[in-house]
Amino acid sequence: MTCRPPRSPRLALIALLAATVSGCPIGNDRFPKPAELSPAWRIDGLRVLAVRAEPPEARPGERVTFEALITDPDAVSGGAVWIACPPGDDDGVGFGCGLEGDLDFAGGASEGIIGFQPGLDPSYTPPADLLDSLDEEDRDEGVYQLIQLAVLPQALIDEGFGDGGFGGDLDFNEVEVAYKRLVVSEAATPNHNPEIGGFSVDGWTVADGAVIEVDPGERYEIGLSLPASSIERYVFERDDGTIEYRREEPYVTWYTDQGTMRESATLFPFLDATWEAPSQEAVDEDGVTGGTWWAVVRDRRGGMTWIARPWRIRGTSDTDATP
Repeated sequence: MTCRPPRSPRLALIALLAATVSGCPIGNDRFPKPAELSPAWRIDGLRVLAVRAEPPEARPGERVTFEALITDPDAVSGGAVWIACPPGDDDGVGFGCGLEGDLDFAGGASEGIIGFQPGLDPSYTPPADLLDSLDEEDRDEGVYQLIQLAVLPQALIDEGFGDGGFGGDLDFNEVEVAYKRLVVSEAATPNHNPEIGGFSVDGWTVADGAVIEVDPGERYEIGLSLPASSIERYVFERDDGTIEYRREEPYVTWYTDQGTMRESATLFPFLDATWEAPSQEAVDEDGVTGGTWWAVVRDRRGGMTWIARPWRIRGTSDTDATP
């Protein structure tokens, strides 16, 4: 794909995504150093925390839908673009999906583009003959299709994509890109996304919609429970042809926008994590009144789900709490 000025804002959005993976210069010498990065659990800007496929393991010809957990505390997002690597394309093995030729949305999504938001929710249907060239054993194991998502700030779109096209260097730091490997197989025990049974604070289950009150500087154990149905058993064929029945071992990745996560990841069956509330100084001097916990559950086979729970400092009102 050539790096030339796009003909419309929507095409520009796609062109920028393609540029991030096609070799066009982006943000030279402007990448942050490791010491300048926030902890992985700290939500302080636009981020993609997870991409979920439904179902996470599809059969050829089965329609798959996608959604992403995107945090955007400063409300800077201007749109999202989804791309699927064509079956058998080497781009699905390397870094991102490539695009070839002109991009035309007159009749809907172009080849390779499976969604753009707002406007077209992402979905993808693997070709019905995708596995036809494989033997029975390989069809059961399946193949991967790479799904790519890019989220762009509205300011970048407004700045760079006027009638004259993009006029300056593109800063890759401003574009959030995420990837999802979709399994396509004929497995007898295909994977399913896990479900969350409940969310707890210090061992007490918190009802949906409730806002948890916390005290400054105190530590709390926040945790998840998973129903037995979400710990799936599945068939695994070893290299020598013998069959094993395995059980999933999910894990949780934790995030927050305020306070401190003392454990950023927890493993099944011990899914609780320690979180420390903001200090009294942060409350008094910085005006911190509340925030959010996010938890992403992954089953290690491509299935995932997530949950978000708001909290506030005790004594503050609902209108004071940070969204």
